[in-house]
Amino acid sequence: MVYGIGLDIGGTKVAAGIVGSEGEVLFKKTVPTPEMGKEEILILLKTIILELIEWADSHKIKLDGIGIGTAGQVHFYEGKVISGTPNIKDWNGVNLRKDIAAYTDLPVFVDNDVNVLALAESVFGAAKGHREVICLALGTGIGGGILSNGELLRGVWGGGAELGHMSIDINGETCNCGLKGCLETYASGTWIGKRMQKARQERGLSTDVTSRDVFTLYRQKDPLAKQVIQTMIHGLSYGIVNLIHLFNPQVVVLGGGVMNEGQWIIDLVQEEINTMGMRSLVDNVEIKISELENESGLIGAAMQAWLYNEKA
Repeated sequence: MVYGIGLDIGGTKVAAGIVGSEGEVLFKKTVPTPEMGKEEILILLKTIILELIEWADSHKIKLDGIGIGTAGQVHFYEGKVISGTPNIKDWNGVNLRKDIAAYTDLPVFVDNDVNVLALAESVFGAAKGHREVICLALGTGIGGGILSNGELLRGVWGGGAELGHMSIDINGETCNCGLKGCLETYASGTWIGKRMQKARQERGLSTDVTSRDVFTLYRQKDPLAKQVIQTMIHGLSYGIVNLIHLFNPQVVVLGGGVMNEGQWIIDLVQEEINTMGMRSLVDNVEIKISELENESGLIGAAMQAWLYNEKA
């Protein structure tokens, strides 16, 4: 059995734990992400990592490394966040590997949070047994991860698979990346809320609604919520079909906070994509919901400790 420390750094929380190579989480703790930004987060990470190392020592567990998954564009080979996320203050240019190496001799691996989610789902979750996999994490934004022949698609330094910023409508709404009509502007929690706010404003109604409110109203058969969800499903389906055409996957896994709503989103997407695309490519692709739920990022982060140590 091999063990690693995993850290999943998000805009609202940091999940950390010790994970075994069969996917079991032996010890876990979750703390809010410090709002002040980089320096506070680095101090928090040091505290957590040293605590986990001490816990492992006390339980006679040998650790093989530390794996981190973080939002933002990550230079995988340098262990550095190149471009952060608006959800974490001052998170650009953070060299996590170098900072952590200052207080531990364990090897440190850093990757994008959806890349590690894809790793976890491909080994222990919804994509288990598949080598051609696309993962989309629908949350505040949309992140992506792609495995081809069982290996993550990284590009030159690790910035590949920015699937949320694939434009599906050149005349659409302007995304925060500067492009118009990105997939993120259709199916992220942020934009689901924005579309509902705009629709209600046009009718003189209160705009104090979130994406969670939209889903609640949808279940109550609110007509505006129905329109917003239909737009979301349509955009998400177009994005998925584009990705299927590009990468010819066996399975597409949807995770993230939006998918906490459950299987009905998958069912509507499946119904939609049955009407579009090249049938030879689309028909045999499974659309599945993440099976590891809130632990996929933590498990996937820790997996780096044994996957990449073996290749070093």
